[in-house]
Amino acid sequence: TDGGRELSTDSERVSFTDDGGRGLQLGARSGKKAEGQWCVGEWDRDDMVLLDILEFPSKIYANRQRVDVEVAYPKAKRIILRDVLRTDRNHPYFSNNKNLRKVHCILMVYALFHPEIGYAQGMNDILARFLAVMDSEVDCYWMFCNYMERRKRSDFLETTMLKKIDFVKRLLSELDPDLHKFFQESECCDMLFCHRWLLLDFKREFKFEDSIRMFEVLSTQYLEVNSTRALVEADRAIAREFELDAGLVRAGRDGMNCDFTFDLFVCIAILTLNRESICLTTDMATLYGFLNSLSSKMSLGGVLAEAERLFYKYCQCCVTRGYQEVDP
Repeated sequence: TDGGRELSTDSERVSFTDDGGRGLQLGARSGKKAEGQWCVGEWDRDDMVLLDILEFPSKIYANRQRVDVEVAYPKAKRIILRDVLRTDRNHPYFSNNKNLRKVHCILMVYALFHPEIGYAQGMNDILARFLAVMDSEVDCYWMFCNYMERRKRSDFLETTMLKKIDFVKRLLSELDPDLHKFFQESECCDMLFCHRWLLLDFKREFKFEDSIRMFEVLSTQYLEVNSTRALVEADRAIAREFELDAGLVRAGRDGMNCDFTFDLFVCIAILTLNRESICLTTDMATLYGFLNSLSSKMSLGGVLAEAERLFYKYCQCCVTRGYQEVDP
């Protein structure tokens, strides 16, 4: 029971009723009709669909997951509607209002059934890539939920994103100390310009079709510090160092930081590829203006190639550092 609503499921019937006693009932499996009941003796398609629909709220009520329709709903609806109207309006798919309604409906359902995070700006940009490819409201809702749960949910929390930006700074200090020093001595030592890159998976930094490809690359988690590719590259570096050291010293790969996800290497790649222009900027406004001017103008292939190079460089540096630490 929740808020005057009752959901009953037993071997004899399934019913959903409200305060006024109105509702639907599915009768016993014997196939005999009872007054006010639907016969389910044949378990036909319509009855199965209804049972599936009833199963979803039953799980919510069982977990006492309440939906705040008085405060959360109007607030989410207002913010979502505003962002939906801005969603990739120059893209042919989203120039159709029917497809914008899909964006609106999916985000509303997600916000209502995930009240601990609700809706945050940028979710429409994440969802847009699913819809442009799949064009299925149902499939895209579950894909979006899964993606948020497995990869993105924590990024929409302020503390998590600030921590991730801090990882960008630490990684830059290892891969390009001079550029890291430049940022530390400038007005942009917080490097908050990375926020949009990381939150939207670089959606606005590339053309729409290229942003989908970037989305796929990041989703595969192919090049992560704890991936097979990273371990193989580290083992190769270990073998090279072991051979150069005449087999006298052996180091491991314990120094590799698994918090350095591949999207951080993409951030560093954008910075290193534009290193010369960045170092010519003199204040925060100039730097932000330059970085914003790169939007939709960068080569996806060039950025991915540089990110991959930096990734392998990091794996090798960790091994070399390990040898230095154990060198007698």
